[in-house]
Amino acid sequence: MGQSGRYEPDVSLYELMTLELLITQGRGLDVEGGRVSTRSRFEPYLESALVWREYARRTGDTLALSKATTAAEAAGKAAKTLSEAASAALAQAEICLLGYDLFETAELLASAETLVATGRGAIGGDAPLLAAFTLTEGRLAARLAVRQGIGEDLEPALVAMAHIDRAIERFDALVRQTKAAKDKISAADARLERADLLMLVGLDRHDSRLMTAVINDLTALLARLDADYEPVTFVRVTQRLALAHVWAGQIDGQPQMISEGIALLTPQEEVVTYEHTPLDWVAQTHFRALALQALSELTQEDRLAEQAVAAFDLALSKALAKPLSVRAQIVNNRAACLARRAELKGDLLSLDDAEAAFKAQLRQVKPGEDPVGWAILQTNLGRLYVARGDITGFMLDRAEAAYALEAAYEIFSEHGLKSLAEAAMENLNRVRAQA
Repeated sequence: MGQSGRYEPDVSLYELMTLELLITQGRGLDVEGGRVSTRSRFEPYLESALVWREYARRTGDTLALSKATTAAEAAGKAAKTLSEAASAALAQAEICLLGYDLFETAELLASAETLVATGRGAIGGDAPLLAAFTLTEGRLAARLAVRQGIGEDLEPALVAMAHIDRAIERFDALVRQTKAAKDKISAADARLERADLLMLVGLDRHDSRLMTAVINDLTALLARLDADYEPVTFVRVTQRLALAHVWAGQIDGQPQMISEGIALLTPQEEVVTYEHTPLDWVAQTHFRALALQALSELTQEDRLAEQAVAAFDLALSKALAKPLSVRAQIVNNRAACLARRAELKGDLLSLDDAEAAFKAQLRQVKPGEDPVGWAILQTNLGRLYVARGDITGFMLDRAEAAYALEAAYEIFSEHGLKSLAEAAMENLNRVRAQA
């Protein structure tokens, strides 16, 4: 129980649980919530939602996400007080945001917005719940800002930042008051949200000062975390800290800064294994690939580009569900790396190999079942055709490339994937320019 008497599961314990333990815990709570003899069904159902959400966050498992949603809805139905109803609405909103992060399903943002509005008025004077709602509002605003695109209008990003800053202040106050591990992790989560948003704006504006601000904040945060007790949060903070180094080095043309990021992503001992948190392990491998690619382009060292491709391949070798947005990102970034490497070397054989690989993947993807995956592959093929045209001075596949990129652009636009749509249009314009 929290100081207000509200039931507050200790989510910090989940970080130490293996995936098998999370499954056992979730199933046990589901059974307890379904018993007729259970005095209060709200408590087991709410904790079940949080456990299954943690499992989905680490694995991208759609069944776990569905179980989390079902449990949170059951908690809402079992709520007997306004505070309990608000807690259930908050859990549902966070599950919607996780679903969006994993699969980029736009409708989930609208659902999260509705749930936040529904639960906001029932908070009362509950400080931890108020802080948690503020962070969820910040997350929601950040996702909406990213969907809209940073561009010239920074207002959506600034609105999100204001929510996140307030959440950080409130969680910091709670940590000073309670010294509770769960509040400490929530405060860290809020800082990670702020770091992600600052880095996006920094990349868009090519402003390394924002990367420096992230580096300073996350370095101080990392010093307050214990890898033995908060391993998952420790790893996520380390990954963002590494990315901030990489992007700062890329913007300012400083290889040493990128190398520092690579070192952070290549520890001598793993804090968490693939078996403990698959998606975090894949993310770290993906980030290392991006860092190696950035360093190879800056130093013109082909061996680094080879290592980058190998890291992309390693990340893709793990069993990632096709609908996961991270899988699409890795495929897309791997293609960009291959194309860029071939452009720098003037290597047509590398382009031929990449084209053969993408066409093999296309044969396995049906546009009706996986339109975004199909569009990403078409965009990658189009990029390779553009690269070949840049190297040879003419493009034999211009019509095919234009068709592929136009179709991809329409699909990305339809699904609200602004950055991918912009990339497809950029390559389409290059195809037209070579006409």
